[in-house]
Amino acid sequence: MPEGNRRPPRWLRIAATTTILVLAAVYIGHDLVGRGEETLQALGALRPAPLVLALLIVSAGVVITALSWREPLSAMSRPITAGNAIRLFAAGQLGKYVPGVMWSVVLQAQLAARSGITSTQIAVTFGVYAMIAIATGAGIGLPATAVFADDRPPWVVGVMVGLTVVGLLVLPWVLRLVLRQALRLRLLRDRLAPVDIGPLRRSMLLCAVSWLVSGLHVWVLAVALGASASAALLPSVAGFALATVAGTLVFVVPDGLGVREGVLVAVLSACLPLPAAVVVATASRVLLICSDVVMFLYGSWSARRGRVDSVPAPS
Repeated sequence: MPEGNRRPPRWLRIAATTTILVLAAVYIGHDLVGRGEETLQALGALRPAPLVLALLIVSAGVVITALSWREPLSAMSRPITAGNAIRLFAAGQLGKYVPGVMWSVVLQAQLAARSGITSTQIAVTFGVYAMIAIATGAGIGLPATAVFADDRPPWVVGVMVGLTVVGLLVLPWVLRLVLRQALRLRLLRDRLAPVDIGPLRRSMLLCAVSWLVSGLHVWVLAVALGASASAALLPSVAGFALATVAGTLVFVVPDGLGVREGVLVAVLSACLPLPAAVVVATASRVLLICSDVVMFLYGSWSARRGRVDSVPAPS
């Protein structure tokens, strides 16, 4: 029986979803309560306008990320509309707050099955996109490392950036080669469609845009606390990417809780006093959680309200 026609019993799907959501709520609640006074001080130090603007920017970043994720998924399974890709991606947002790396896949796969997208296709997309996101985020975050070494010659940073650009240009070809080798496995041969270089390139481009857009929310918060708009731009945007990648690599910590904030504070200290940098990092975490919760609720509600249809494949 084809994988796409096999679905776990309804009680098992409900139990799995409930368990993931409870664990996510526990970890998010523990983080917010554990730093409750610090969180209240951070939010109290900022006016509502920059907080709302930063939240809108964060949410826009998630939407662009979903469109980037859509590219390899559509290539390996079947074309899906941008709106349905956003719904599917958003439905897995809270899975990243559970220790481990695959819980978002579990949430997404349950909804994707309605349109004939299999759990294997979702899981492989997760792996491919993780490599794209980490490589792109590390490349964009690399300039932020300059704040840790004031005596580093400028040409060293230039060489590092140049090598990163070359690496990002080569990465789509490497991923395509890896996927072609994977398709030789009997387990995957009939479950994944061959992927051309085009979707991988588009995914990387959109992913880079998502990093740049998402990092602007840190810049808005930093400027609101008195940082120079020009001096804060690089530490905010590149620092956010660097900090997020660092938190992602420590995958045993849900969504890099604590790790991301530590790196972000260290980078922002180049343009803000340390107490203000802590405020920005804390407020950023709260806004990211709020955005993830809103996106999850939207994705789950809208995807269950109607079938997540795929667009017709070109004839």
